[in-house]
Amino acid sequence: MITLRAKPTRAPVTAGKSWRVTTAARVFVLALVFGLTLSSGTINSAGVILLALVLLASVCCVLEANPLTGPTPWTPLVEGVLTAALIGMTPGPIGALSIYLVIPPVVAGIRHGWVTTANTFLAEGFVMFGAGAAAEELGLVDAQMLSSAPWLLTGLGGGLLAAWQSRSVRNLASIQAPYEAAHHLVSQLHTLAQRLPVGLDSLTAARALNDATREGVSADRSAVIIRTAEDAFEPLIREGAISAVDERMASICFGTGRPLTGKGLLALPIRVGEHCFGVLLLGRATSWTKRQVQELQAVVDTQAVRLDTALLFDDVRSFATSEERNRLARDIHDGVAQEIASLGYMADEIADTSPDDATRKVANDLRAEITRVVSELRFSIFDLRHDLDEASSVSGALAEYVREVSHQSGMRVHLLFDERGPRLPQRVEQELLRIGQEAIGNARKHAHAINLWVTLTSDGKCVRLVIEDDGIGAATARPGHYGMHTMRERADRIGANFSVTSRADGGTVVTVQSRQSAGEITEGSNDGYKSPARR
Repeated sequence: MITLRAKPTRAPVTAGKSWRVTTAARVFVLALVFGLTLSSGTINSAGVILLALVLLASVCCVLEANPLTGPTPWTPLVEGVLTAALIGMTPGPIGALSIYLVIPPVVAGIRHGWVTTANTFLAEGFVMFGAGAAAEELGLVDAQMLSSAPWLLTGLGGGLLAAWQSRSVRNLASIQAPYEAAHHLVSQLHTLAQRLPVGLDSLTAARALNDATREGVSADRSAVIIRTAEDAFEPLIREGAISAVDERMASICFGTGRPLTGKGLLALPIRVGEHCFGVLLLGRATSWTKRQVQELQAVVDTQAVRLDTALLFDDVRSFATSEERNRLARDIHDGVAQEIASLGYMADEIADTSPDDATRKVANDLRAEITRVVSELRFSIFDLRHDLDEASSVSGALAEYVREVSHQSGMRVHLLFDERGPRLPQRVEQELLRIGQEAIGNARKHAHAINLWVTLTSDGKCVRLVIEDDGIGAATARPGHYGMHTMRERADRIGANFSVTSRADGGTVVTVQSRQSAGEITEGSNDGYKSPARR
């Protein structure tokens, strides 16, 4: 099974990168010390100490590379103490060995910050001072305190500089890290979507789950219900009548996370591991056996991962779609709309300055056409940016939209909203709004209508949206235009029927009605307010 794994958020100066930098610094300084010691002729007196420093550096590199211990501030501190002790207690000439005193504070600065750098410098200085005092008490000559002091200060300066630079890079990393993890996940998702044998569509996955469980069990009704982010239950697929008792049983099943049976009804939790995100309802006249319940639960568990992934992908797709609509609106406003508007100014200038009547007429006609195109672009921008929010329902969004249409086109708009029960699921409202926008936009652009009627009837479970106009009618799909096809696809996504018919008094009727609402929301209940338009 293909899974997505998020990279842990991390700074650009990661343990691996900083380990490579500090290891390279140790190798470089040891090579420099070896070369200077060899050229100065002190290899005999300092060879043992140089070998000890190589061993010490190797141990520190291994400790810092160990993923179990990780970078610990004690490593450069102990390295500094042992380096100072080795150099400070050497009685003879040490040549260039004191250069290595620079390494522990610099390593501390790169990997741990200025506090560890300061502590390492103080520890080195204290040990060097103690070693010098001990050498003087023992009557040893060539104590190394004075010759090593410049390198101690150099190490302090280099460590503080490295700490400042590493901190600035880490601050930048804290901003970039979430986006790096998001980029990694999106890249994996892109690869996964290409390799899957079916698409990541929640309705397709829910329908596959519903069909797989209904097959062979003679169920006369079924529903795939998910729990939304607003803690409400939303049916993705529903076949047959689902009563309030059935919904209460689904709620209990969701809360317990275990299958429930009663009076021919079976409720199965849809879960991935311990995460339960929905319920499958199956109903029939006969009761369910324990073996049937176990077999059906196994089928649900097999299909649950696909459905859960599709639901997550729906959220990502919805967010990306909203961002893309806003981007297109910005591009239209800042690009082509401004350029076309500038053409209008040129047409005005031609009309004002040309002495030829025919030229002025053509310029005025061009100006009128440019004005119409700019008006269409502005309405397209409004169309792209118009969306649902948490506070407004689909009826409020449609009302705002038709008011703008009425203002732009001069059509008389008649609204009738009959909403009862809970609010429709946001996914359903989103698709209804897009269907309504397309149908209303078609009436505005093509119907030459005087009146527009928008009727929305909903009981919280089923919905019926009717958009009528008294225009020229003959609304059919045209080659190269996909508005009708897109509206039908959107209706199918929410389990609704879509139809386009002619109006008895002239015009077009676009109807979207839930497939389960036959007999519940009737056509004639709210149609008496319409009358033939007078032209």
